Amino acid sequence: MLRLLFVLVLSLAACHTVAAVPQAPDSPLTLTEETVTWDNGQSVTFDLGTLTVPVNRRAGSNETITVEVVRFRRAASAPSDVPPVFRLRGGPGWPGVTSDLDDPIHYQFNVERLIETTDVVYVGQRGFGTSTDTPCADREALSFDASDAQRQQALLDALRACRQSYEAGGLDLTGFNVLEAAADVAEAARELGYDQIQLYGSSFGSHVGMALLRANPDLIARVMFYGLEGPDHTHDDPDGLERALESIAAAAESSETLAPYVPPGGLLNAYRDLIRRADAEPIRVPTVHPDTGDSLVVVLAGDDFRELSRGVTRGLAWNYLTPAWALDLLTMLSGDFEPAARRIFRLRTRTGMRNAAFYQLDCGSGITEARDARYRAADGADLVGEIWTMYSVGCLPWDADLGDGFRSDFVTDIPALLLHGTWDVSTPYENATELLPSFRDHHLVTVEGGSHGAVYEAMEVDQAFEDGLYRWFATGDATGLPDRVVLPPPAWQAPAEG
Repeated sequence: MLRLLFVLVLSLAACHTVAAVPQAPDSPLTLTEETVTWDNGQSVTFDLGTLTVPVNRRAGSNETITVEVVRFRRAASAPSDVPPVFRLRGGPGWPGVTSDLDDPIHYQFNVERLIETTDVVYVGQRGFGTSTDTPCADREALSFDASDAQRQQALLDALRACRQSYEAGGLDLTGFNVLEAAADVAEAARELGYDQIQLYGSSFGSHVGMALLRANPDLIARVMFYGLEGPDHTHDDPDGLERALESIAAAAESSETLAPYVPPGGLLNAYRDLIRRADAEPIRVPTVHPDTGDSLVVVLAGDDFRELSRGVTRGLAWNYLTPAWALDLLTMLSGDFEPAARRIFRLRTRTGMRNAAFYQLDCGSGITEARDARYRAADGADLVGEIWTMYSVGCLPWDADLGDGFRSDFVTDIPALLLHGTWDVSTPYENATELLPSFRDHHLVTVEGGSHGAVYEAMEVDQAFEDGLYRWFATGDATGLPDRVVLPPPAWQAPAEG
């Protein structure tokens, strides 16, 4: 089963052989041919290299950085006239495809079948991992009972120090934006000698892909995007997240396994009542320090429960994780807050920071004033919290905003296969429906019960969809692709007795 393969932990050795790939002497792209062999005996050969690109093309800068480029060449039996597929990964924060090759799972489910038809190319995300990493130093360690204002100030101080350290070193961080990231992909395509390419983008990758569609429409033959993040979708819609959680909760409540444990009014109504009670009177929870074992008391207010609305022990990135989410809610609704207290303690005392490029990229894409006002007035925020705070605070130190011209009036005639899950709590399903008028030539596949990884979940249960997906990349023919894929119910689990 695909699900099992994705969670399988393999112990695999990587045995490499390397050979040079001929390049023009003045090319900014340097490639070597590398072969990796895993412990399961499978081997794959690919071109691995770096592309030297301007830091800020729009500013006319002569300063350069490097981004990773990886090409898996099409099989000898593959047709020669199918445009290569450029895989645009989510994030921002993807460290590069070489990290994915620590085991064969990613290759088997993202590359292996595609190279029967065409080349598959990955271009790194500038600012992360193997593509000119831009880490920030840890922020100041604060006591657990520090106020929200103190935490926000510590974040701002750390971000300002991070920006200043790169500026002192001469790196123009304002070049780390989605327009430049899209230009990196276009430049890689040109250096590899491709006249046209296909895009296969997920989440933030679709965000980069839409920027590429606007800037280089003649380069793109067709696209497949899933978990869509449009030009004005960097900030998540609280109402969209609430609707996804309501749909998951309804499925849990209708299951024979969980129905006896569901409180009157349903899971989320009971959870909203818990939030309101904690707003009025925060809950004191005895627990122990996760590192020292010392006794401590964690005070959980309503906003803490809002932060945990998408799970305490596991997130909801995949459909098969939903049973843990339901158990987390039922645990808290039963009055057992100790797991929640441990999670909140970890969140409040963490000192690790996101990369400078994360903030420059996301803050650059930003949000229109009208959408920001709508989100701040959204009823869903009473359940999922004021999720815009990460940006309203974290974007203050950065000079990044690309403006409403970037976020508005996106329209394309390039053929598009779109897919989105109705249980996606990373990029709500409403992102897809809102973007449909922007894609004048589209086929939308709705995955009922699909998560942020809905494309893999759909392939697992619907052979017609999987075959249609690869036919799309081979020919651009959407005939036979379903409009809807319905996933089977998750394996709901009853709470432990006693």
